[in-house]
Amino acid sequence: MATVALTAGRPSVRPLARRPGAAFWFILPAVLVLLLIYLGPMLYALQASFTRWVLVLPGSENESAGLENYVDVLRSGEFWSAVRVTLIYAASSIACGLTLGTTLALLLNLDFFWRSFFRSVMMIPMVITPAVIGIFWKLLYEQESGVFNYFLVSLGLPRVPWLGLGMALPSMIVMDVWQTTPFFMLVILAGLQAMSEDQLDAARVDGASRGQLFRYILVPHLLPYMLIAASFRLLASMGDFDKIWLLTAGGPGDRTTTITIFTYKTGFSAFDIGRTAATAWIFVVIVLLVSAPLLRHMFKTALAER
Repeated sequence: MATVALTAGRPSVRPLARRPGAAFWFILPAVLVLLLIYLGPMLYALQASFTRWVLVLPGSENESAGLENYVDVLRSGEFWSAVRVTLIYAASSIACGLTLGTTLALLLNLDFFWRSFFRSVMMIPMVITPAVIGIFWKLLYEQESGVFNYFLVSLGLPRVPWLGLGMALPSMIVMDVWQTTPFFMLVILAGLQAMSEDQLDAARVDGASRGQLFRYILVPHLLPYMLIAASFRLLASMGDFDKIWLLTAGGPGDRTTTITIFTYKTGFSAFDIGRTAATAWIFVVIVLLVSAPLLRHMFKTALAER
């Protein structure tokens, strides 16, 4: 489809994609779908958060609670414990995954035999279903007959309570790092592939060492890629549920109870839908507050490079 304009006696063709405001019509269907799928349920949950709705109490969904649910959640020690666990889990897994992913990307960017094979193999954890990962790592961590403890006993070492009070959260972080490191590696590797070799060759001619190349050339170039990967993983890790639930179900006690696990237990153990909806909206605010500085810095860096 095109429009025809007369210029100096000749018709000129302007493609539809170049019309002023044409981009709006291209993204409108996606915006409508997102509004239908996300905005509708979110507004319904917002309305439910101001009620005393409990599933086992018929008619309670019509009882107004005002801000009572929000106050109860914010005064709950269990909620703030879940917030702490969530932040520790997200920050630790992102830091470890980014470090390991960058290291592997630098290694797999080198020219060696079977490089493509190793790149493909490293992608396997990233494409496995999170539920399968949770079950898989539970078998590895199992106290009596788990794979890890089997090898420890074979070496004459004592069994380790991988999912005990002191080790459950670190074990959960290790599981997430194993799954998400390939994602960081893929993004960083894409950044390395996009880098001009002439810049590195010029630095080598000037006598730059490997450390100087990494610090003054590679890191500034890769920083936007790191921020993009960290931003995506921050949002995803704070919303992790299935693999954590299948690994520990939030236990022992509340040692691995993240906000998503806390919300699930509130809704499907206590059947308190009003309080669950309030928790979900508080969680949305926390995610926005935590991710906003990183996203703002990412966009500023991208605009500065333009």
